[in-house]
Amino acid sequence: RLRSTLLEIIQRIPHSEVFKPIVQEVVTTLVSLVKIENEDNAVVCLKIIYELHRMYRQLLESIAQPFLELASEIYRNADQMLKAMDSMDTPASLSTPNVNLMSPSAMSPGPDTGDAASKNLSPATASFKVLTEVPIIVVSIIQANRRHAEQFVTGILPLILHMLELNQRGAGAQSEGAGHSLRAANVDLITAQSKTLSFLAFFARGFTALLLPFQDRIAKLTLGLLCACPAESTATRKEMLIATRHIVATEIRKAFVPLADRFLDMQVLVGSGLASQCILKPFAFSLLADL
Repeated sequence: RLRSTLLEIIQRIPHSEVFKPIVQEVVTTLVSLVKIENEDNAVVCLKIIYELHRMYRQLLESIAQPFLELASEIYRNADQMLKAMDSMDTPASLSTPNVNLMSPSAMSPGPDTGDAASKNLSPATASFKVLTEVPIIVVSIIQANRRHAEQFVTGILPLILHMLELNQRGAGAQSEGAGHSLRAANVDLITAQSKTLSFLAFFARGFTALLLPFQDRIAKLTLGLLCACPAESTATRKEMLIATRHIVATEIRKAFVPLADRFLDMQVLVGSGLASQCILKPFAFSLLADL
């Protein structure tokens, strides 16, 4: 709890000239914290890193390679994240222990709820919440350090594609019939995938040649993501449609042509949610026009 409070204080400090002498040390420390912290604290660390890098790019060239390596490590843990999510199907907390209610242990005060909650948080490097914050920082780093870009994109592209293919076996239907914890975890997964699809769209515009060998796979996984997106996740679906439109605007478009009949289905593009149907049709029609 103390670490969380300290991070919030750092986040709220105005990033003025006072930060300049120590910004490199602060960001280096935050990158190392992401590797060992829980997911909530790590998300705050990543938000601070993004803001500081946005303001002090020239002073933070040295953290580019360490952060890109951290991003690859997080994407490499995608299977571990999915296993942790699937384990919520049969949570141990649902079983009732055989405890004598009059025993001293049962009548003694329980642990502090804040401490108990923190023990249930996922490690940062195995959390979809943390993964959601990674792409925008990587994009900022690549824009400022182009020399790291091609080698990094070549290495992380297979990890990104694998992550985007996770749990496309009917995740939308699964979230409707699941418990609250599993439903929330599924939303975290879909949100992380939408951010990663936007990440892929950035690569498609700047590194099209590297993505062309995977174009058929990209078209199929994009369709799968739209089918798996929960009906209530309007903002997430909107982000997917915008990212898909950017991808279709490149040479990868021809891989989408054989799937055009599926994309013509409004249930695939805008989903079944009332809000989605009211808000997303212009984005869907723009995508179809580009296709």
